[in-house]
Amino acid sequence: MTDIGNAAGYQRKISLVARSLTSNSRKRSGCGLYERALVPEAKKEPLGPGSSVEDGLPGETDLLQAEKVLRYCEKSGISVLTMDDTEYPENLRNIPNPPQVLFVRGKVRLEDRIAVAVVGTRRPTPLGKAVTLEFAKELARAGVTVVSGLAHGIDTGAHEGALSVGGRTLACLGTGPDVVYPRENASLFKRILDQGALISEYPPGTPPLPWHFPARNRLISGLALGVVVIEAGEKSGALITADWALKQGKPVMAVPGSIKSAKSAGTNRLIQEGAYLVTSAQDVLSFLRRENEYIPQVRGEVLREPLTLEEASLLKVLEGEILTLDEITEKMGFMSAPRVLGVLSTLELKGVLTRLAGGKYVVKSASPDAGGKVGKSRE
Repeated sequence: MTDIGNAAGYQRKISLVARSLTSNSRKRSGCGLYERALVPEAKKEPLGPGSSVEDGLPGETDLLQAEKVLRYCEKSGISVLTMDDTEYPENLRNIPNPPQVLFVRGKVRLEDRIAVAVVGTRRPTPLGKAVTLEFAKELARAGVTVVSGLAHGIDTGAHEGALSVGGRTLACLGTGPDVVYPRENASLFKRILDQGALISEYPPGTPPLPWHFPARNRLISGLALGVVVIEAGEKSGALITADWALKQGKPVMAVPGSIKSAKSAGTNRLIQEGAYLVTSAQDVLSFLRRENEYIPQVRGEVLREPLTLEEASLLKVLEGEILTLDEITEKMGFMSAPRVLGVLSTLELKGVLTRLAGGKYVVKSASPDAGGKVGKSRE
């Protein structure tokens, strides 16, 4: 955050927060009355004569309220980020009309620039839940941060999948950063604080108002390099996230579903309208690698890490060979095909191996020759 001891920077932050509060109050007020949903001591404080909600400019009351919010956040461990702050998420800087102020619990890291949003219906099928967990786990294993909205259903599965393998996840909220919603996700809320961040445009204490959630979907797509929609009906809020992604110039990917299922009507329509069809995390990773403009240069630094035992074992199987998924699975013996595919996805994103035409894999440092063998690279 901007150094609180830097008077000019602090005053600018107060002004930006005041403008943000004023903007939010105008959205909530239909007749000029503003019941503030901010820090506890400020709730239901009426507007004073020094306020200027009507013209959208912060008045004296707004500035005083903004300073209260900043002091409360400082005491409560909530970061208040503006575009002046180096911690402000890089991906959000590049969208049209980025948020002027973010209230963040947890930490946003440089590695979170490599992020994919996973969204969908609040009432998924058992298959939809399973697919979400699989996607999120494999993306997280590949070093990709998973972004979602902490809602029931697909959002919850996306966060849980990433957390279950020690990955990072960002949750975009339609409430203040200290308000747990839905209440059933209280435990998940706390876990995200340890392995990611809770991000909101709304100040502490803001309740879950219906119109906040379509607006927060803009943050979900904005924080990500692309959006994956898994199970969404024709009126699903996940389609709003897809629309935001398109407006922001981000790719939209969708998992196809049964033409008989209303829960897949939205995703199937997205594909009809040009969304990229994906059936695995491997597809997502491969697509992002092809679309170089969506991959920051920092990617190589983030993913340069020691190989796991599974990764090393798989590379040993591939040494000097060009093999299909089935062939690799057979040679590995102790790993299922889905797990092998996940490890292959991770290694491909790390740049260790390449997927060839026909679904065959080869170690990247080797060059193919005749007969399905490869020559070992020289040291």
